[in-house]
Amino acid sequence: MINEITYSLLKTFAFLTGHLPHKFGLKLFGLMGYIWFFLDKKRKRKAFKNITTKLNKNISKKDADKLIRKNFVHFCQSMFEVLWGICMNLEESDKWFEVAGQDILEKIKQSKKATFFITSHFGVWELFVPFLEKEKINWHSVYQPIKPEIFDRFMKEKRLRFKTSNLFPINKALQGINNAFKNNGNVALIIDKRVPAEKGVVVNFFGSRIIVNKNIARLALQAGVPVVPIFLVREKNHFKVIFCPEVKINKTGDNIKDIETLAQQFMTIVEDMIREYPEQYPWYYNRWKPRPYSRLLIK
Repeated sequence: MINEITYSLLKTFAFLTGHLPHKFGLKLFGLMGYIWFFLDKKRKRKAFKNITTKLNKNISKKDADKLIRKNFVHFCQSMFEVLWGICMNLEESDKWFEVAGQDILEKIKQSKKATFFITSHFGVWELFVPFLEKEKINWHSVYQPIKPEIFDRFMKEKRLRFKTSNLFPINKALQGINNAFKNNGNVALIIDKRVPAEKGVVVNFFGSRIIVNKNIARLALQAGVPVVPIFLVREKNHFKVIFCPEVKINKTGDNIKDIETLAQQFMTIVEDMIREYPEQYPWYYNRWKPRPYSRLLIK
């Protein structure tokens, strides 16, 4: 009973927030970002360390603080835009989305074969849901439960609100993805999630080693479908959906080496995009936390 009441309140809050005018919502949640910036000293120190040791070792303290402030503001604004995107009128959505790589998008829409989309925790990735629905592009992805349970229920419900979307539970991910590819379904995966060492491969990311999921590179090698990196970033008065050129996959016959090489290609693309829009990457997140290494994949 209490859970249902709480869930109803959450849906009411989301509905009211999602119907705020976009400019007003950005200002309101941007103010929350400013407040967060001044109050959260711990994450600010973490972001400062990551920016000054990974992004730009020559950046001044003043410029680093300015970037961190923009970063905190962006995060809060993107939380608003998740709710705003849920209430978006798709008939009027053309004015909100600009496509970079229109020729790539048209090729995907005209193809009867599957496409493997890869993206990252960057920009406003949750708005891919209404964008792909607008373009009538079906997609499948993997769903990992979040806490608390009412947020998990809410986000799953909203991500599945369109007929073009489908989610596989994490414990049935490989089976679901392989079936999707066999049926010419598109798959979209976030490639920069942190994973245990035994499930990962080591790549270079901003000059330091991190572990990423080796199964994404393995799937790309095995599936034999086009792999297209996509990103969604906020511009001044709209969003830019970026379709990057198809990733060239070279198979050498050395499976481990091929996985390492392809995973590195993926993360280099992500890094290049982050350098273009550094304020839209969560620098306060400790992505470079020391981890045990994979004895099979580190030389």
